[in-house]
Amino acid sequence: MNVKAFIPGKKFPDISITGTSCPLNCAYCEAYYLHGMEPAPTPKKLYDTVRYLVKRGAKGVLISGGFDLQGKLPIEPFLPTIKDIKRDFDIVISIHQGLVDKDLALKLREAGVDIVDYEMILDPYVIKNIKNLKSKDPEDYIKSFEILEEFGPYFIAPHIPLGFNYGRILHEYKVIDILTDFDPYILVFLIFIPTKGTRMSGSPIPDPKDVIKIISYARRKFKKTLALGCMRPWKIKYLVDPYLIEKSIVDRITNPPKSIIKKYNLKVIEACCSVPKELLHKFI
Repeated sequence: MNVKAFIPGKKFPDISITGTSCPLNCAYCEAYYLHGMEPAPTPKKLYDTVRYLVKRGAKGVLISGGFDLQGKLPIEPFLPTIKDIKRDFDIVISIHQGLVDKDLALKLREAGVDIVDYEMILDPYVIKNIKNLKSKDPEDYIKSFEILEEFGPYFIAPHIPLGFNYGRILHEYKVIDILTDFDPYILVFLIFIPTKGTRMSGSPIPDPKDVIKIISYARRKFKKTLALGCMRPWKIKYLVDPYLIEKSIVDRITNPPKSIIKKYNLKVIEACCSVPKELLHKFI
C-alpha cells in the first residue's frame, strides 16, 4: 500500500482573484467556495497576499476565482504579477483557469505557471444548464485541453467531476477514455457535493458504488497517478476512501479523515494533490 494523504493547509493555500464574485454562478457552487479563499482582486493585492502567505510557510499557491461568461478565469491582468511572484518567491504556482485559447496558454507558460488544474466536462447538460455556458459544448473542453497540452505550462492536471448532473454519472467514462489517450501525468477525481444554499442543495450525492466503479475503471485504463481530490462529500470519504486505499486503486487522497490517516498509517504531504512528483521535494 503506497497511498499518500495530501493536505494543502498553510503550505498550499488558495487565492481568489475575483474575491467572492463569480459572474458564471454555476448551480452547484454559486460562489460559495470562493468565500473560503484568500481574496486578491488586484495584481498588487495578489503579490502582497502571496508574500504574506510565504512568510507563514506557503510553498505553493492555487490561484482561482470566479469564471466569466466564457468559462475563463480573468487571469490576464495578473500574469505580469504572477511572473514577479515566481521570480521573487520561487513557489509552486497552480492555476484553476477554465477554458483557454492558444494565446492565453502561451502566456500562462511564459508567466512561470507550473500547473493548470483543468476540469474536463463532456456532459452537454452540465456545460449549458449547470455551468451556465450556453454557447459552449464538449468540443470546447476537449480543444482547450489540447491547447494546454501543446502550448501551456508543463504540468496540466485534468480533473474529472463525477455526478455533477444532479448526482448522476453519465458521460464521465468518455472523459476517462479521451484523457487516457493523452496520457497526462495525473487524473484527479472530484465528487459532487450538494452544497447548502445552492440550486442543487437537494440533489443526491453520487452512489458510492458508482464512484468506486468508475475510479476502478480509470485504474485499469491509466497507469500513472490517480488522485481523489478535495471536492467530495464527507459521507463519501467514509464509504469510498477505505476501499480505494485497501485496493490501491488511487495513489493520492486529499483531506481524508484523521481516523483514516491513522488506520492506514498514510504518509501526509502538505500540498495540493496535483503537484507532480518532480516538485514534491518543496513540500517534504
